[in-house]
Amino acid sequence: MPSPYPVLYRIGLTPWERITDEGPLPSLLAERAPGRALDAGCGAGRHAVKLARSGWTVTGVDGVGRPLRVARARAAAAGVEGRTSFVKADVTRLEQTVHGMFDLVLDIGCLHGLSHPRQRRFADFVTSHTREGAALVIHAVMPRTGLGPKGLDEDGVSRIFPEPWSLVGTTDSPISGGGPLRGAAFRWYRLHR
Repeated sequence: MPSPYPVLYRIGLTPWERITDEGPLPSLLAERAPGRALDAGCGAGRHAVKLARSGWTVTGVDGVGRPLRVARARAAAAGVEGRTSFVKADVTRLEQTVHGMFDLVLDIGCLHGLSHPRQRRFADFVTSHTREGAALVIHAVMPRTGLGPKGLDEDGVSRIFPEPWSLVGTTDSPISGGGPLRGAAFRWYRLHR
């Protein structure tokens, strides 16, 4: 099934770009020294730029070109283009375009919409490209029916990311979805390797 995101970006229906909830990200950045970060499904790069401003070297990946152009402009305006790179790629085939090891992986609204086999491919890449002690932060809709992402709960996250990962915290997100996700609940998951 083709991705709806190119069409949604073209018509400007991108409510995820306006979400202000950052969940555990501020406290995580306060307690960790900067390193290399991967922002999977980075969209227009808001979180990637925030990480770069905090001293991180960030690779942002998205499957749609339009938001990546916005992300590059955002990084340039913030003066962090030297610490960011934005790559158009499928998050389930990152081994073709993204290299090196990461200390932090951020996934805000990407993983929860993938099929189980694609979630597994993404998880395999993340596990093989993160250092011991790495952090993984996921923002996902809770399990649901209907159009759009089917969602994830603690058990689902733990199945996708088994050892060496451990789920160290969850936080309910104050946002609720719109459109096909109207009324849906969201949650943050923080994992440690």
